[in-house]
Amino acid sequence: MKRIAIIASGGDAAGINSAIAQIAQREELDILAFHGGYDGIIEQSPFALSFAEMGSSVSSGKNLLRSARSRSPWTPAGRHAIRSRLRSLDVQTLLVFGGGGSSQAALLLDREGLPTVVLPMSIDNDIAGTEFTIGFDSALAVATNALDQLHNTARNMEGRVFLLEVFGADAGHIALGSALAGGAHAVLLPEYPQDMGGLCNRIRQCLAAPQGYALVVCAEGYPMENAFLAGTQGVSIKIGKIIEENIGFKIRHTVLGFCQRAPSPSVKDRLLAIALGQKAADVILAGGHGMLIGILNGQAVSCELNKALSGKRQLDPHLVSAARHLHMIN
Repeated sequence: MKRIAIIASGGDAAGINSAIAQIAQREELDILAFHGGYDGIIEQSPFALSFAEMGSSVSSGKNLLRSARSRSPWTPAGRHAIRSRLRSLDVQTLLVFGGGGSSQAALLLDREGLPTVVLPMSIDNDIAGTEFTIGFDSALAVATNALDQLHNTARNMEGRVFLLEVFGADAGHIALGSALAGGAHAVLLPEYPQDMGGLCNRIRQCLAAPQGYALVVCAEGYPMENAFLAGTQGVSIKIGKIIEENIGFKIRHTVLGFCQRAPSPSVKDRLLAIALGQKAADVILAGGHGMLIGILNGQAVSCELNKALSGKRQLDPHLVSAARHLHMIN
């Protein structure tokens, strides 16, 4: 029997319950769970996971582990406190659900003697060591559904310009994916800043076309005067004012916000989490650590954390090309 601790760290994302359920079913693993991320290890008592609760949780956006952004991993004293607490509980491996920052913290702890494994939980899908992160597809579905509904109201009352702001931090995966899947007319991506004059011309063309309206998707991290700060939305409001001054039309704003984080998880996220959970259990039982469990070429794989975090996952060039051909990007 191998004792492990599990936490969720950073921003929440839908789908991790399926991974937790798979890991908990492994009889060779004894699991201590903590709410509150890394700080929760120090500040809270561990709890046992209920099999009955896990069985009904796979369809829920309410995660079995409450996540948090933590301070403790970023100081030597904090990391020492985490290691000491887990050592006192006879924990042999720490399993972390989290994104890029949480993975960096896991790497620090692993290098200092606490065996650590990461399952990528992030709606941003920006971790280089995996093609998909748990929660991305569910967030993408929310954004695409919002575009579907905006198309309807735009057809009902034509002659309008709609600007939809979506999550994704300083990565444009949600914005690009939803714009293409939801039939937007333009998309503003952090990776490809647009000429505002060209964007306004695109909007004028759409208003003059038979459909008579324009839908624009904007990533929350689109660069303006200041660098993106996590937890702040509203860049699309500033962009909307620029567009209004240029074209003389009022912009209808939708800042989609936090409903992207915890919807009912998509089938793809549930299956992804199951595969990653199974692989994580195998890696832990084999003595592996300092690893991120990701998906590459449709297969669950393990990757050294330092390599997985060596850069940010780039936008799919085929999707970027498609957006260019559809005149979403100027």
